[in-house]
Amino acid sequence: MNALSLAAVPGDLLLEIAANLDCRADVYSLCMANNRFFATVSSVLYTSVTLNSAEQCNTTLNMLRKRPDIARHVRELTVKPGQPSSSDNQFNDSEKASSAVRDVAMSRVLDALVKFTWDFDDLPVYDDMWFALRVCCGQLRYVGTSLGTRVPNLHSHLFDFVDLQGFSLYLKRAFFESHLDIFSDEQRPTSKRFWNMLMNKCPNLQELVIDGVSPFPVDARPLSYARWPNLRRLVLGDVAVDWLPGDALTAPDAKSPFIEFLEAHPNLQSLGLSRSNISHARLATMAPDTVKLRSFTGTLEQLQSIPHMHKYLDSVAFREPMRTRDVTALAVASLLQKLTSLTKLKISFMLHSMYDSGNLLRSLIASCPNLTHLELACGHKPSFQLELFAKTIRGFSKLRVLHLTVVKYPGDESLAAGATRIAMTNPRIQHFSLAFLPPASPFGFPFPVLTFLPLPYRSRDSGSFTLTCDKHGLPQTLRGFERRRLLWPFGLGQTYQTKRYINDLRPAGSPGRRKTGLKGVLELLTESSAAGEEMRMMVFCALMVLLAVWGCCATNRGRSEDQMHLLTMSR
Repeated sequence: MNALSLAAVPGDLLLEIAANLDCRADVYSLCMANNRFFATVSSVLYTSVTLNSAEQCNTTLNMLRKRPDIARHVRELTVKPGQPSSSDNQFNDSEKASSAVRDVAMSRVLDALVKFTWDFDDLPVYDDMWFALRVCCGQLRYVGTSLGTRVPNLHSHLFDFVDLQGFSLYLKRAFFESHLDIFSDEQRPTSKRFWNMLMNKCPNLQELVIDGVSPFPVDARPLSYARWPNLRRLVLGDVAVDWLPGDALTAPDAKSPFIEFLEAHPNLQSLGLSRSNISHARLATMAPDTVKLRSFTGTLEQLQSIPHMHKYLDSVAFREPMRTRDVTALAVASLLQKLTSLTKLKISFMLHSMYDSGNLLRSLIASCPNLTHLELACGHKPSFQLELFAKTIRGFSKLRVLHLTVVKYPGDESLAAGATRIAMTNPRIQHFSLAFLPPASPFGFPFPVLTFLPLPYRSRDSGSFTLTCDKHGLPQTLRGFERRRLLWPFGLGQTYQTKRYINDLRPAGSPGRRKTGLKGVLELLTESSAAGEEMRMMVFCALMVLLAVWGCCATNRGRSEDQMHLLTMSR
């Protein structure tokens, strides 16, 4: 298809092409082809917008405010003003980002916005940002925010939303350090307004997330007394929602409030729990077949306590890493084997020795033959050699997406070489990612032994890869994006390095890859194939012939000079 015929492609076909592109960079390149393409395909490019810095928030949101033809396509907006930094920088970044969001919302150009998420270490500086979103974005039905040192005041506009279908609350480390009882005391005005918004103003809530990680869980027991008939997804981090340790003694025959909460929501399909929510013994008291979960996130013990749900589950994620010293591969495999509908699995291990990984992988293959998505992490000790791993996962005959995080085996291949090996061995895996973790340092040192040297320590290498195959299913190209994080000693911070590339995986002599001219000859000379060996032999023979001819010419020339010299002497 030439450029002229491509320019005449109908708009619906362009949208179909853009929707099937795997990389947003490709969608952007398609948009930049001409003005007509941009006007048509921008609806795909700007459907979901994520802003990762205060400067990006300011620039992008100002552009959307001036371009309502683009802003009308934005349905999901995620704002991440910046990385964790000093308190002054955090305040400035939050101020810039919240001001930009407020201004673009007040301009009423985000009329299609359905979901907004504020992801930062603390609340936005300008609370009226929530007012602008609520009043000027009529389609907004999902709101997410994070809590840190500051909590919403009594008159915060965050609590004024009504008829939400989804709400997410991400509790940061600073929140757990100073506000553990904010949600438990129903007499506190802030807590009262928060639960009143969720329970009374949002009766059609379908998704609720209260997530956070801390050894000291926050008390959120009022949640157990809420009822949302349409609730589909519930994710709870380290928050306490069940009885306190002494409450069960007062009513030994009664069910815990959280179990009654789960039984009152039969439409629940996705459930995420932590060890702080409920013990596995109490979870086992839930009546069978009251809830038919499709997705579960929790601990190994919690999954074991709900055997009546195993036949319905198609997605399982374990929140905590399993120590191979305490949990054997056979115990995990025996549980996963009961999940006959399982297609997605997220699991992580803390290896006691570098020889435990082989049994783990073989056990997973035997117990989960129908997996299409696998997210596997092995920390603390080196685990798989990528060459052996690439050959072993052939047992996952239906696997299409892979995320692997390991401690690099000593002397193993780089990310690019390992990704190429996985792609060549398993061409059915279309999307996968690799990450190398630093090994556990001896004696608890966070850096190598030579910590006094002001050199960066490579703490994490990661890469995401997309494989493209030809019409015969053979690997053709591998698109890679690598990111390297360098952690500097003495608290000097961290730096990032990124790299993008495309590797051609076709054989060197294939028609599409074959080069012409001098470059083609040089490539053939270095090729490790029969044609390359023949070419090198021909070049060697040609050199021998040239040397022989040169030797004969040199000999004849020497004889001629000797004869001339004799003639000269005889005269």
